[in-house]
Amino acid sequence: MAISHALQALLLLLLSLFFLPPALGAFVNFTNCAVMKSERRVNVTSVRINPYPLGLGDAGATFTITADTTFNVTARNIVLDTHSVPLMLNRVRKNYSLCNVTACPVTPGPIVFVFPIFIPRSSYIYFEYWAAIRMHETGLNQIMCVSFKYPILSWTF
Repeated sequence: MAISHALQALLLLLLSLFFLPPALGAFVNFTNCAVMKSERRVNVTSVRINPYPLGLGDAGATFTITADTTFNVTARNIVLDTHSVPLMLNRVRKNYSLCNVTACPVTPGPIVFVFPIFIPRSSYIYFEYWAAIRMHETGLNQIMCVSFKYPILSWTF
């Protein structure tokens, strides 16, 4: 039995609605955390996760943080913490050099940070994770903090 051209187009449209959004990633809700506005030198404006949702063992998965600043940023260390929700299991903590996640030098204006993320296949099966990304300048002066939750596909095909 032949499928009409209109039905073929409709099927293609429906398939693209299911498969295209995960391939393009997704923006997620976030909070600028634990930094008083007067001390926040880097203001996060968006958080994007690609692919969305993440799968266990996804290679090439990233968090892309878009921000802006009115300062020259000289931070040397950025820390990414992530763990399962509601239990704090499967904790992963990574330290990044500023120039490994964005173009240096960082001058006033827009900034884009790209963090690789990897949730090992050996992780326990949880459907939601929490992440915080913190940037420090000299000493304990925290100039950026952003936190967000993200879903995990814990099954594989």
